[in-house]
Amino acid sequence: MAATTLTDLVADVNQRVPGLLTPHGDLEGRLVQAISDDSRRVEEGTLFFAIRGEVVDGHDYIEAVADAGGVAVVAEDVRTERIPTLLAESSRVATAHTSAAFHGHPSAEIQVVAVTGTNGKTSIVNLIEHLVRHAGRTAESFGTLTGTLTTAAAPRFQERLRSAADSGVTVVAAEVSSHALDQHRVDGTTFAIGIFTNLTQDHLDYHATMEAYFQAKARLFSMCEVAIIDVSNEWGRRLADLVDIPTIEVDATAETADLRPNGSSFDWQGQRVSIPLGGRFNVSNAILAAEAALCLGLEVDDVVAGLVAVPQIPGRFEWVAAGQLFGIVVDYSHTPAGLEAAIATARELIPEDGRVFVVFGAGGDRDPGKRPMMGAASLSADVVIVTSDNPRTEDPGTIIDHIFQGIDMSADATIVREVDRRAAIGMAIADAREGDIVVIAGKGHEQYQIIGETRHEFDDRLVARSAVNTIAEAGRA
Repeated sequence: MAATTLTDLVADVNQRVPGLLTPHGDLEGRLVQAISDDSRRVEEGTLFFAIRGEVVDGHDYIEAVADAGGVAVVAEDVRTERIPTLLAESSRVATAHTSAAFHGHPSAEIQVVAVTGTNGKTSIVNLIEHLVRHAGRTAESFGTLTGTLTTAAAPRFQERLRSAADSGVTVVAAEVSSHALDQHRVDGTTFAIGIFTNLTQDHLDYHATMEAYFQAKARLFSMCEVAIIDVSNEWGRRLADLVDIPTIEVDATAETADLRPNGSSFDWQGQRVSIPLGGRFNVSNAILAAEAALCLGLEVDDVVAGLVAVPQIPGRFEWVAAGQLFGIVVDYSHTPAGLEAAIATARELIPEDGRVFVVFGAGGDRDPGKRPMMGAASLSADVVIVTSDNPRTEDPGTIIDHIFQGIDMSADATIVREVDRRAAIGMAIADAREGDIVVIAGKGHEQYQIIGETRHEFDDRLVARSAVNTIAEAGRA
């Protein structure tokens, strides 16, 4: 973005949100050449956003920002007279709107689609990107597969939108998390479409209650021009009653879907549509993405043609084929509802006498309340192997203990505890036979495992292939 005067930037922000920024100090003659919420990246001419985080308070670094040549600071109180302070009631809100203004409000130049909900966000943004590209237009997706955060901090989010607009991209499909909405990271963005998928327990370590979680998600639709809402769930129906923008209500339960291991077919817009993705939830995701594509101006025939050519989405019910006689799928499902759906999908794809194995754990330093619920959800499988996910700084055994609190040991399933994820995957694959299916859940596309504060190389897909090859070499596969 080209440099702008501090005076013009403040005027732009306050014109759109009156009174958001109150200048303290002389703004005249000051040129904003960059913006940042990281004091370590401040250089001459940088406008710094002082944000109060859970661990670090950006206000503590304002003097260091002045030392580094910062042009001004957005803050909730005055900490220095050396550079101007743009006072705001909430630094987070001001950061988002100021970032959008600095980058020239890029969401006004492109169609931005926001996808929120507990499950399905990654698949849907990637499906939308694919459908738009397949129809001959330019598109990009932001989310779990393209960044370290599901939704980037406001300065980076607006920077990416500006880069997309300048590159000729016409559509951006972005995952928007509940954390991002609660922290106002996407405020100041105009979304052409907002999509709501579902709401099931997750992130209650942050939101505390499902109601607070829902309200965070609902914030999105005050920034959208059109809503597409899956009303097959109670939260979707409630949201549809709340929003006051044009709304497309979709029942994405896919009751008429024909499900196969490597593909599915379903009815949409009067046509029988096929996609090369297995799983009922992938059909639901495809329906929501297809509705968004229509809203973006694509023709029905173009959408159908794009769906037929959909590529595999990494780690989303992804099949691992290494010559074995049974199925192996790697899936990102890391919530109770997601795990239950993955197991149910697997069940639909095997013979009646086939067995469903599930290998899963739960992330450390994350919502502990969902762990027993995941244990209970796993009991719809025939063989349950509870293992480590990303334990982070928690004791892996303690996390597994929490999961076992929800497991009825008198259930029909065979239940195994194995803290080593590699060994757990190998155990399932060694026991599986023709007609069975092994679901390796929780990490999906991730190519690492976080133990303590260290990331170790670990890819469920590669580990599964290695286990199959080891068995084959032993003459047992």
